[in-house]
Amino acid sequence: MPEPAKAALTTSSIAILLRYIKGRTIKIFEKGYLSMISKKKFNAFIGSIGAAIGIFVFIAYIPQIIANLEGEKAQPWQPLFAAVSCLIWVLYGWSKEPKKDWILIVPNAVGVILGSLTFLTAL
Repeated sequence: MPEPAKAALTTSSIAILLRYIKGRTIKIFEKGYLSMISKKKFNAFIGSIGAAIGIFVFIAYIPQIIANLEGEKAQPWQPLFAAVSCLIWVLYGWSKEPKKDWILIVPNAVGVILGSLTFLTAL
């Protein structure tokens, strides 16, 4: 069995109970062991997962772009509004102080590009 201080979150875990978020630590109870990770690391980890999933959402536009170019046009409005929404998030992430929020900027920039391409090829 792993030491309590080194207990890791695994996919084989039966239950994970997020008890509370306070200060600089997040206490996660897993199989009776208490794992401590910093709030900053936890947020970066979750943000990275969200960013990766966001990129995959917009990569899903590529088959539609190809179909549009081959003459099988689809409605253009959803990708247009997705691109506009992503542009707003890019601007928000870019304007964050004291530093830019790249976890927001990168996947939404992909959304702006692929959403715009999907819109333009659907016209």
